[in-house]
Amino acid sequence: MAASIGVALVAAAPALAQASRAEIEQRVIQLERKVDNQGLLELARQLELMQAELRSLRGSLEELQFAQEGARQQQREQYLDLDRRLQAAEGAAERLAQAAATPAADPEAQYQAAFELLKQGRYAEARSGFEAFLAAQPQHELAENARYWIGEAHYVERQFEPALSAFELVLRDHPQGRKSADALLKAGYCLYELRRDGAARERLGRVLREHPGTPAAREATTRLERMTAEGR
Repeated sequence: MAASIGVALVAAAPALAQASRAEIEQRVIQLERKVDNQGLLELARQLELMQAELRSLRGSLEELQFAQEGARQQQREQYLDLDRRLQAAEGAAERLAQAAATPAADPEAQYQAAFELLKQGRYAEARSGFEAFLAAQPQHELAENARYWIGEAHYVERQFEPALSAFELVLRDHPQGRKSADALLKAGYCLYELRRDGAARERLGRVLREHPGTPAAREATTRLERMTAEGR
């Protein structure tokens, strides 16, 4: 019996071996497919990440291009504005030069050219124009205005000492003039900025006494109230 079983196992051995090899090969194929699938999944994941990064980069590039275009547009607008201002300034300078060449013939044109420079914010040039006008026409009816605007040109540049001198000159030479109330007010403002509070209150108080009911008086009242609130 045992011998019969042994003979049977020997006879079946090749078939069993064949079955084992087939099973192993099948498992290897399955394993290879699993590895391949995992590789494809990883590749797909990396591809998706790269595509997302590409979209982000493309968005950043578009934003940069938009910003650059905006900057170029702003530069163009600034250039055009500067060109317009330059042309206006050159025109005013030319009128000033022409008026200065013949001050006696057209003093109003010389004054107006200086005033145009003042409106354009070219304060140093405006002061020079008004000073040239005053040198040629010290008794002209616009002399008071010219002296006042010299003070204003100093004041807006926070040059308070020369501004104060100019306003005081208006008050000295034109005590009853058209600009006396404003000159007195601005003298008080200059003294306020220079922290000479007693003198500032004196000038502002004079505005109230000498020019009641005027816009200058209202501004003087506001400044005096401000000084009180500041403890000055």
